[in-house]
Amino acid sequence: MRVLDIAQFLAVAEAVLGIDSERLRIVTKIGLAESALAAPFASFDGHDFYEHPVQRAAILASRIMRNHPLPDGNKRVALILVDPYLLDNGYRLTAAASDIDRTFRAVAARAMTEDCFAVWLQSRIEAA
Repeated sequence: MRVLDIAQFLAVAEAVLGIDSERLRIVTKIGLAESALAAPFASFDGHDFYEHPVQRAAILASRIMRNHPLPDGNKRVALILVDPYLLDNGYRLTAAASDIDRTFRAVAARAMTEDCFAVWLQSRIEAA
């Protein structure tokens, strides 16, 4: 999966929040959103920081939740973006909704590290 652009991010946010993406653009911290979208694909000197797709999915979701670029709906948008990324890479999230809610709240509050979140995510996927 390639890096999502801000228009795609805002389209997902529009679907989640029911607010027109042009109106969302005004209140969204665009730089924080772009940073979150690019983070999973960061590299240096030809080496990816995050090599495994599940690790990349965890970074994508975590950075959206922690950067908090939207006025509302960051956790929901993170989940919606992670699901197709995992499916594109041959995985399906199997966690119960209550488990996802509890964990995403912990990540957003920085009560769970990104490394622990990646382990949590790895333990709650199966081959698609």
